[in-house]
Amino acid sequence: MVLCAFLIVKSIKSCYSLSGGNAMFKFIKRLLLFLIIILIGLVIFAFSFINSIEYTVTAGDLPQNVYENSGNLLPYAQTKIVELITADEDERYTLTEEIINLIILDSIRENINENYDPLGDCDTASCLRILDEEYFYIDYVFAELNDDNQLVVTLSSGANKIISKSTALMLTFDIEFDISINMSLTLTLSEYSLGERDLSIKILDFIFNKLDKDSVESSMTMGTLDLNDYTYTLSLLDDVI
Repeated sequence: MVLCAFLIVKSIKSCYSLSGGNAMFKFIKRLLLFLIIILIGLVIFAFSFINSIEYTVTAGDLPQNVYENSGNLLPYAQTKIVELITADEDERYTLTEEIINLIILDSIRENINENYDPLGDCDTASCLRILDEEYFYIDYVFAELNDDNQLVVTLSSGANKIISKSTALMLTFDIEFDISINMSLTLTLSEYSLGERDLSIKILDFIFNKLDKDSVESSMTMGTLDLNDYTYTLSLLDDVI
């Protein structure tokens, strides 16, 4: 790139030295130098950003107890939802983690990829990845509690063309129980990051405004996902009884 710019400058200099256009040559030379610096800066920034969001998730991070279940997952999830009524506070958080993972896995297999089984014996891309497109893939989506009893939903993805990098979108939700009155629980997005890099909610708004929100919301096999308010609600009355 720099060599090409040098040759251009050289040819322009030869041309203008014959015609006496030294002032014009100096202007073009400075302009080209400025553009080269900007281009190099953008390349450095791009690679720096990619490195800052690089994050690796493995099959070992998945909730093993959920992926060991075979058959229809929703009845099992509904049983766990009923258990929320009599569970104490600590148990409710643990049950919520298991319930959400069951619903995530069921939604993937029912609406995205019926062959998805990353912990099974199959080693083809259709089994190991949720989506496997030409330029990117999504291989894992799961939820886990953090130390503050918030639920962190991790979506692991990567690029397999041009560059080979992986990252993870991590969405942190506050959990609110309303068992005594409405017999429901609600997850509300608190913050999110790409890898270890925290990002503004405005960026998430921009992304989802470009997507078909209705299609994404309807892909959940249980509960109500609202991508305008970034909430997810499970109701014992609506989703179980």
